[in-house]
Amino acid sequence: MKYFCYALLFLFFSIAAQAQNGEQSRLLVHTLNYISHDYQFAVKDGKISSAAEYKEEEEFSEAAVKNFKLYSSQWSDSDSVAIGLLIYRLDNLIAHFADFKEVAEVAIEAKNKVISASGLIITPAQFPNLETGKIIFKTECAKCHGANGFGNGPEGKDLEPKPRNFHDTERMRSISPFFAFNTIRLGIEGTGMKAHPTLEDEEVWDVAFYISTLRFQDLASNAFLKTEETKKFLSGISPAEAAVKSDDDFLSVLNIKDSSKAKLVLAAIRFNQPEHSDNDFINTSLQYLDGALTLYYEKKYTEASQMAALSYLEGIEPIENRLKATDPSLLIILEEQMQHLRKMMEDGRPAIEVKDSIHAVRITVKSAGELLNKKEYSFWLAFFMAASVLFREGLEAFLVIMVILSVIKAGNLSGAKKWVHSGWILAVALGCILFVLSEKILNGNSTRVELTEGVISFIAVAMLLYVGFWLHGKSEINKWKDYVKGMMKGVMDNKSMVGLGALSFFVVFREVFESVLFLSALQVEAGVTHSKAILFGVLWAFAVVLVFAFVVLRFSAKLPIPTLFKISSFVMGVLAVVLAGKGAHSLQEIGVIPVHGISFSRIELIGLFPTVESVSIQLVVLLLVIAMRKFSK
Repeated sequence: MKYFCYALLFLFFSIAAQAQNGEQSRLLVHTLNYISHDYQFAVKDGKISSAAEYKEEEEFSEAAVKNFKLYSSQWSDSDSVAIGLLIYRLDNLIAHFADFKEVAEVAIEAKNKVISASGLIITPAQFPNLETGKIIFKTECAKCHGANGFGNGPEGKDLEPKPRNFHDTERMRSISPFFAFNTIRLGIEGTGMKAHPTLEDEEVWDVAFYISTLRFQDLASNAFLKTEETKKFLSGISPAEAAVKSDDDFLSVLNIKDSSKAKLVLAAIRFNQPEHSDNDFINTSLQYLDGALTLYYEKKYTEASQMAALSYLEGIEPIENRLKATDPSLLIILEEQMQHLRKMMEDGRPAIEVKDSIHAVRITVKSAGELLNKKEYSFWLAFFMAASVLFREGLEAFLVIMVILSVIKAGNLSGAKKWVHSGWILAVALGCILFVLSEKILNGNSTRVELTEGVISFIAVAMLLYVGFWLHGKSEINKWKDYVKGMMKGVMDNKSMVGLGALSFFVVFREVFESVLFLSALQVEAGVTHSKAILFGVLWAFAVVLVFAFVVLRFSAKLPIPTLFKISSFVMGVLAVVLAGKGAHSLQEIGVIPVHGISFSRIELIGLFPTVESVSIQLVVLLLVIAMRKFSK
């Protein structure tokens, strides 16, 4: 990792040397982009329709010529000639009040050639965060544009021209987030729109995408945006496409006749916030590698090296902790390969060698993706873990309720049964609600899922250790009877029906709560592919408990309850060790627990991962299990 950091520092200085040229290219792209969108408001039918707008277009045209003269030396001779011809032609078209369509076509062609020649990165790697964009908008933009983007902010009243109204359909439908990005980043000379050089590119993209949602705010909660059909449609739109296309661009492709339906579709596109999965980051890394190879073939060695660096920074770094926690040795190999690839590019090595190096990196990146996507839970393991815990919890709850009912019968407490049954039924219903809520909580971003999984796993470990100790201690029949009698004594002394209901509720709810915690952790770990196995395990456990109840009621004197408790205690101990390893691994994936790799193969089925920390935690839990069993005798 140390050498990778050195490589990044070296890369930083090489990028810094090119940063000036990069921003210059961005400024020219921004100017051409502005002309391609706003010229339509200056000239119509060969005549000036707005003197103010036309004057602005003339200024932009002059700026494009000036910037081309200043910056063309950074491109190849062929690129400079091609771009120059287009920019001088554009200047001439504007001077002669040419048709908007022709001006826009030339401006867009020139813009695309500048982007290609300079290797300028114009799209975000992932969908920007709209919530972050909203916060930045409030702090940086609202003072002029207004809190809701109507162009009526307190500091914008005296500006000329007025701040843009982001709810102006006629203007905003032709503006892409990329256009907004350049405006925010570079500002507009001669207006109140200042540049924002202190914002990171990621933050600028957040604001640019947020601005594109403002005219659709009334549709933010529309049910159409959440349908499966809409989600399927949105899955086909990449962050790059959403960044460079305006609303008009999308409508020209979609060809939707109904204006209301068109607005809903556009709102869905602009509000789209897909969850970033590991596969997204892996694909981003692979795309940047492909882009780096293309640039290298074009002999743009510096830009290719920068693109290769982005392959790691945008694709691998966001999942680095997960990969490090899962297989530290693979991460080291990947870092070394990336470093070697960039060195080859900077040295200008033959293209065939660079291609082979990129091929090797791609194989390693794909291996990393397969490793992170691999959940080593078989159907039967998920079934067994769910069934064993639910059986144990159901067994304990049933035995306690059975004894309570037998004591009620012996005490001739008429009407008490309904309170007892009401108590345990309420506990089970509340447990089902808690489990549904826990599933909703876990449907968040990957970091929140891993954190929740880790915390729940360790809570479950604590519960399993306690229950295992408690069961082992109650494996003697006399101790078991004393335990139940102790719970009933206070209630029977007062002959309180409400107390019986409360006792029934809390006895069962304790078991239900433990089950919810365990099943929540298991649901996240095993994944949706094994949801049926977990469900079947729960149903099997309920069925067995019902059969067990029938047997107890008929043959209670012959039932080996202590033996059942001993077996359950052993199972709880094993599950505690497994969950301890998996919980530690989850927290390592998000950097809560440090990672120090050791050399052995991981066995995810038993929660064994090749890190010092996770193995140490499992050993501690194993020692606790042994000690608790010994001292509970």
